[in-house]
Amino acid sequence: MTTLVRQGDLADQQGDTRAALASFRAAEAIEPQNAGVLLRISKQFGDLIPLTKQEENARRIAELALNYGNRALDADRNNAKAHLNLAISYGHLTDFVGNKTKLEYSKVIYDETQKSIELDPTDDYAWHVLGRWEAGVANVNGMLKALAAIVYGGMPKASNEEAVRCFKKALEIAPQRIMHHGELAHVYKQMGKNDLALQEWQNILGIRAQDGDDEKYQQEARAALDAARKARGSDVGKFTSQR
Repeated sequence: MTTLVRQGDLADQQGDTRAALASFRAAEAIEPQNAGVLLRISKQFGDLIPLTKQEENARRIAELALNYGNRALDADRNNAKAHLNLAISYGHLTDFVGNKTKLEYSKVIYDETQKSIELDPTDDYAWHVLGRWEAGVANVNGMLKALAAIVYGGMPKASNEEAVRCFKKALEIAPQRIMHHGELAHVYKQMGKNDLALQEWQNILGIRAQDGDDEKYQQEARAALDAARKARGSDVGKFTSQR
């Protein structure tokens, strides 16, 4: 089984999701209650979601990711990554459910992420997920706020300031992780702190991309920095013409 897991891990690192899934499913057949294997399978199903074109099929894959996530947690209740994976799996499903269910899932995502951090406060991914939750809830649209007020008496407490704290904590643990810088830039922009956002975009361009997601953040960084330079050039032009 160890060989199959290694093969799957290598395929995962190379971005070959389907090959990784095949190896991990073969390992599952040998040890069906192995939490590490079940977690790996859940992650691969999660990675397949954006690669699946038809919405119904994508939802089915998201449900499989959640199913394996629940099995992994049942196999090891004290596994920090199992709690975090469950939070991420519910996050995947929010794209396929109505607003009321989104609110219900939001609470699960928060609770499971908190449990993960309690078990392992050194996991930068957990702090990242908590930061995404804080930012998402703090900036939720008016319709969801109104529904939350009716169903639950209000939205859970969340703030951009707390999101910043979480992303900074993630960066303390893993300063070279591009996604932490990218999401921190998003929150700074939401708060109107454009100079701080631009600094994070600049930081991103000084880090080597590790995967496609990193490359997307770097593309976004270049676009944001180019837009800022053009805006400043325009302001200079206006000042010169006024003189």
